[in-house]
Amino acid sequence: MASLTAIPGQPGQRSGAAVVAGAIARALSRAGAALLRLYPLAILAALWEAATRSGLIGSFFLPTFSSVVMRMFTGVFVTGALLGHWAVSMERAMTGLALASVVGVVLGILMGRFAPVRSFMDPILALFFPTPKLALFPLFILWLGIGDSSKIALIFASCLFPVLLNTYTGVRSVDKFLVWNALDKGLSTFGIMWRVILPASLPFIFAGLRIAATLSILLVVAAEMIASNDGLGYLAMFAQRTFRNEDMLAAIMLIALTGFAIDRILLAVQERLFGWQDKADFQ
Repeated sequence: MASLTAIPGQPGQRSGAAVVAGAIARALSRAGAALLRLYPLAILAALWEAATRSGLIGSFFLPTFSSVVMRMFTGVFVTGALLGHWAVSMERAMTGLALASVVGVVLGILMGRFAPVRSFMDPILALFFPTPKLALFPLFILWLGIGDSSKIALIFASCLFPVLLNTYTGVRSVDKFLVWNALDKGLSTFGIMWRVILPASLPFIFAGLRIAATLSILLVVAAEMIASNDGLGYLAMFAQRTFRNEDMLAAIMLIALTGFAIDRILLAVQERLFGWQDKADFQ
């Protein structure tokens, strides 16, 4: 009887070490490709450094890129001063974003599925969507004070609309055949929304989340510049007023990197979950 034992080196047979090595090689290849796509940022950093060191721009007005990076690194990993302000800002931004995401998804699904809800919400959206949300911040301060609550309310009001409208668009775009098929199989209204409508709308919901996440960073910084005694926005404004330009730019750089990282993470999750769709839709 022929042996079933694999012959070492036989085509089609791979050892565990080879599998691990292949996985590492693919991961490094993807990481290298991702870094190569960031070359425009490297060019901007080099131009910044060259312009300051050559004297084209005075170091008082624009400290060197390397000194700002070092100040940011020290503030995050050595003294922790910058990290503390970052944590405060992220707590406010993520709380407002989370609340807006939950309410926006629920309202978006209800608007997409039920005409009475849609007719009730339509004039409200038409009134408040074009309104600059930062203009409402003095009202939130009057109602909620200058603490975290007013800033979270501002972020919630700003992030709600992109999540809600994208969810609504996704629900309205669901193939009616899927809904009819679910009805034929006896699914309840809640079952249809949970097992059919929500999964089919997820690509649209994630697109709204990417917009809302960016808005949450922008608005928390703006709110902290207006009325706060902590957070990255407060730190940037305080450093500017006291002529500590390296600290100001370090705070701004950390804000930019945070927004960039959040957007890239959401994009990676989106591509992972919805790889069956054309990736060009997410660029």
